[in-house]
Amino acid sequence: MERWVAAVATAPGPAQDGARLDLITALEHLKNAAAGLQAALSVEVDASMRARAAERGVPESRQGQGVAHEIALARCESPHRGQQHLGLGKVLATEMPHTRAALRAGRVSEWRATILARETACLSRADRREVDRRVAGDVGALELLGDRELGMPYAVTPTRSTPSPG
Repeated sequence: MERWVAAVATAPGPAQDGARLDLITALEHLKNAAAGLQAALSVEVDASMRARAAERGVPESRQGQGVAHEIALARCESPHRGQQHLGLGKVLATEMPHTRAALRAGRVSEWRATILARETACLSRADRREVDRRVAGDVGALELLGDRELGMPYAVTPTRSTPSPG
């Protein structure tokens, strides 16, 4: 693992601007895919640590305590951010498969996945899945949306109407 980091840290950049821009794009996709893997691994760590706690007889209400903190430490982030990362991973795994796939493929950033998850949090599971399908089901179209447009998923929600202006 450290070898990969060292290879990227010491890699010389290309000589031509077009190649530099291509490499920047490739590295962005790699970052996104890495964030997708981190989200999936966070959910797996949570499930594993909860299962081990259950085997030890820990009451269900206390199972999972400390998991977000461990994730935060692994990501060199605050405990609060660890909780956010774990929450996003769970939502992507259980309710937003298209956004999860786009993140894992490196086609959407963790921030943009967070926007979609945050802005659909108040919806029913069925509606959230429908928004996920409509917004993230076509990755090419998803990539064309700006952050502001991602923050307005109600425009594509089937059971909710947008309020009229005024």
